[in-house]
Amino acid sequence: MMGTATTNSTMSNWHDPRRLYHTRSSRPRVLIVDDDPDLRELMAQLLTNAGFDTEVAVNGQDALDQALDNPPRVIVLDMMMPVMDGWAFRTHQRYCVTLANVPVVVLSAVPVDGLHNVGAAATLQKPFDGAELIAAVRAYC
Repeated sequence: MMGTATTNSTMSNWHDPRRLYHTRSSRPRVLIVDDDPDLRELMAQLLTNAGFDTEVAVNGQDALDQALDNPPRVIVLDMMMPVMDGWAFRTHQRYCVTLANVPVVVLSAVPVDGLHNVGAAATLQKPFDGAELIAAVRAYC
């Protein structure tokens, strides 16, 4: 039969956007960037319990790699880390078209007066209050 289109019902619809919809979470995703594994886990647990999906990065370079692959809604950023610190991360983020508009909540032991030029949406001091962290992240989601 020439001229008739046939479809194979066993062929996967990999390009069907409805299929992608079911695999995405409707929860806002937060990227937590801190070199302290215990603190990363604590923040991830707090934010997950508050209704966010979380990912973690161990330094600024790791965060850039992850955020470029899948930009988060908010980034929680420590400033003092090995490999790439928070200041270098923010410099790269500001000039990256994909990430420039992602709000950053700085969570650091650095005194607040040392963070004026960082351009963060919010700044919290370590040690931090879990409710303040949740409120700061929620304000930008």
